[in-house]
Amino acid sequence: MTAHSEYIGSSTTAVLAQILDQGFARVRLKHSAAQRLATLYRAATDFFALEPGAKLRYGVPNRSTGYRPHAYAHAGDPDRPDLNDSFLYWPQRPKTPPNSDEITGFLAAAEAYRRIAAEITRVLLTELRDRYDYQHELPFENASVLQINNFGRTTDEELLQQPHEDAVFLTVIWASAKGLEAVFEDRGEQLPLEFPEDEVIVMPGSVMTAMTGGEIPPLFHLARNHGITGRKSIMYFMSPDAHTRIEPFLMNEYNKEKDIRELILNNPQSYFGLAEDFVTN
Repeated sequence: MTAHSEYIGSSTTAVLAQILDQGFARVRLKHSAAQRLATLYRAATDFFALEPGAKLRYGVPNRSTGYRPHAYAHAGDPDRPDLNDSFLYWPQRPKTPPNSDEITGFLAAAEAYRRIAAEITRVLLTELRDRYDYQHELPFENASVLQINNFGRTTDEELLQQPHEDAVFLTVIWASAKGLEAVFEDRGEQLPLEFPEDEVIVMPGSVMTAMTGGEIPPLFHLARNHGITGRKSIMYFMSPDAHTRIEPFLMNEYNKEKDIRELILNNPQSYFGLAEDFVTN
């Protein structure tokens, strides 16, 4: 069983054991946590229903916080952008979006759910530290961001997001409708992932792969178009704070030349075309 948590249901199998077994983990939320998720979903639905010009008032020029327009980011190919707009919420005050006093309810709901995703992260980190007998602290809240995607436009494209991995340490994700699929290239399989109202999925990224000496591969995934306008996905992109050198859980041939800190700082731009100072800005 997973470690005791204020937010995780007792029926959840240990998070790390699931990841090692199937490449990702399902986490059942307790009722109070599921209510926070539902509150954020409703607040996000109201926010994304605003006119495009109104939403732009809550973004910044380099798109590192607050609102980000449709098709701004991509999954490795700028010619095939993600077919959604989004909102990024960081808990640090310097990254508060402009005009935030007008959307306090939305931001409060984002913070309430972010705490749940951060607690799920701590549970997995405890399991990883135990597995690898890791003695270092691994703070993460300054380099981690909550992002809400809105798939609000109709399109004939087969995929709303191309196959990719998130290039972070892990992602805690929930989606309001079908579309997310795990991609297992080694066995030629794409597995649709659906979400009850009280269940999220934890997906490892390549920063975790580097820290575990290649033992835990990143989960590649895509977003398929099922013609569901208004679908939302809520993601907590977690990576360790990058203010100092980060020691891996396990050092071996796979990662002896890798600098974990540099991966955290450089991956957003290298993989997705985001701002050079996305993590530190």
